[in-house]
Amino acid sequence: MKKVFLILTLFLSCYFVYTKTEGNKKNYLVIGDSLSKGINEYGVASYGYSDFTKDFLEESHLLKSYNNSFANIDYKVSDIVTILEYNKSKNGVTLNRLIKEADIITMSIGIQEIYYKIDKNNQNIYTYIDTMINNYNKILNYINKFHHDKVYVLGYYSISNNNSDIINYANYKLSNLVKKYNYIYIDLSKILDNNPTYISQINNNYLPNIKGYQKISQIIVENLKNNWYNIPCNFITMTFCHGGRRENNEKEYSSKLCKSYCYLCLRKYFWNRINKRKHSSWSMF
Repeated sequence: MKKVFLILTLFLSCYFVYTKTEGNKKNYLVIGDSLSKGINEYGVASYGYSDFTKDFLEESHLLKSYNNSFANIDYKVSDIVTILEYNKSKNGVTLNRLIKEADIITMSIGIQEIYYKIDKNNQNIYTYIDTMINNYNKILNYINKFHHDKVYVLGYYSISNNNSDIINYANYKLSNLVKKYNYIYIDLSKILDNNPTYISQINNNYLPNIKGYQKISQIIVENLKNNWYNIPCNFITMTFCHGGRRENNEKEYSSKLCKSYCYLCLRKYFWNRINKRKHSSWSMF
């Protein structure tokens, strides 16, 4: 009888968390340039931070939709402003509509054009950054009309001490702007500045490698976990392995029941226990 009671209790816990999760699914929108697109050191769209974040939401049964149509390698901040002002569509949907429907927005844009100006030794780069941030303000002001709170804006980072002053200035302007809207600013300079662990060393570019994209996503995911009720506690350790797949960390993920008794961990725990008892007497604990 005790075993039946324990099984029933855990089953009801699974069902409760599952139903809570199903009603809490989110629309995830990605806006930006090559960083948002997940462009790798070879100039090809690969697995970026938004892909890892999407995997987290999907595996947590929290993803309703994912759209990265407005993440493009060639986009500048001014391009996003134009897209919004003229209500331009892509793949049959406008960015205006996607913003209205989004529950989570991640945006990283501007670093590509900053480095372009640096490479060209542009003497007016600080004035250019001021203009760029003013355009950024137009984007955030539009988003703010729909009262989003889960808006993540990624800052800039330096790949050389020679341009650190420029990057610091851009980060100062952008971080203050993000605070104005009470959105979430991700300071990439703290983890990516001149860091060969996370920045690609191939082709002398500024893009993160796979570990860098994973690290960016991990910061976003940790924030989501801290601010949402029913997110699996062990998911971070499970997700951030090569390619976003879970083979390497499957054992760690399923080894014990998590403290929050989340649906995914309970389900995995039950499955393992059942498999272990298949050829022995039925005992759950």
